[in-house]
Amino acid sequence: MGSTAGGDDGDNRAGAGNHHPVPHRRNHGDYLAMRQIVLKEPRHLSLAEAPVPTPALDDLLVEVKASAICGTDQHIYTGHTPVSYPRVPGHEVTGIVHGAGAGVTAFKVGDRVIVNPNLDCNNCERCLLGRENLCVNAQLMGRDVDGTLREFLTIPQTHAFKLPTPLSFEEGTLLQPLSTVVHAQIRTCIKPTESVAVVGLGASGLMHVQVSKLSGAYPVIAVGRSRWKLDLAEQMGADILVDAGQEDPVAQVRRLTGGHGADVTIEAVGIPETLHQSIKMTKPGGRVMGFGISPKPLPSLDLYQMYLTEMTLIFPRATTRADFQRTVDLVESNRLNLKPLLTQRYSLEEASLAFKFADEEVSKVLRIVMTP
Repeated sequence: MGSTAGGDDGDNRAGAGNHHPVPHRRNHGDYLAMRQIVLKEPRHLSLAEAPVPTPALDDLLVEVKASAICGTDQHIYTGHTPVSYPRVPGHEVTGIVHGAGAGVTAFKVGDRVIVNPNLDCNNCERCLLGRENLCVNAQLMGRDVDGTLREFLTIPQTHAFKLPTPLSFEEGTLLQPLSTVVHAQIRTCIKPTESVAVVGLGASGLMHVQVSKLSGAYPVIAVGRSRWKLDLAEQMGADILVDAGQEDPVAQVRRLTGGHGADVTIEAVGIPETLHQSIKMTKPGGRVMGFGISPKPLPSLDLYQMYLTEMTLIFPRATTRADFQRTVDLVESNRLNLKPLLTQRYSLEEASLAFKFADEEVSKVLRIVMTP
């Protein structure tokens, strides 16, 4: 959807006018240059040419086939999450192995791959203990280093996974956010027959609905304000729907759980108000997962009340390689429905249009995916 890039006046902004894409130069079948999207300052994206990177020892050269935009990318685009400029945004990506550096043994040219964009040092105590998501030297592609909105990228072979056969490249971009959901659910230890309330029905919230059902939770209560997202949650297995725009979500969840509150509440919005609501709708002894990432501090927290109710707050971060592999295995089991989460599609040249749409039409977006 949207128009192609450029303009007759030489404007090289992604998504502006009718400018022709930067040409691909080849030498004996190999690319010498590629196109990439560069964020020069908040809300200013440009289509630029750059050299194709050379894979180092143990690195893969991946030809990008699809890259999606999530809330983190939007925060970087708008400037709410500061980065060093210029920066290539994006971190949810799939592609094909185009080349490899010395030492690569797990992949071959032509393999379809999904990338784990959370880069770690593999050397600190946390990495050695399998908690590389908490690496002291962690870097996220698209935030701390250049990201995935380009035609080629290099990645350590330890951060690539083979894309499950049933998935398209576009659907495959959802495995990265799904891996953070899987990691969060493992940390929260949802048990069969426990009641779960999912507050916020964006792409991640809808993934939580599905994974909670697979964990045996009952009932799974989907809490949201958008009718079409509530309907989608029902299609994805939610047992009960609560329209937070029409009724008090705290009172409804407590009523639906016999007055006790949910065993587990998953906050997937990322604002202080919904975190407070999530705490109030959780039963004594229950767990609250703060999955939504909020740049705003929590104004107040009644610690004494939390002591009286022995409540547990869990704030999972990113994912681990082990949980990413579990996610790949889960998708291969064909028990999840991911396709409806892709709501808009754009080309790389239309990046400005894609980010603008995501910024201005939040209620219509679950995931936007872009292809070169």
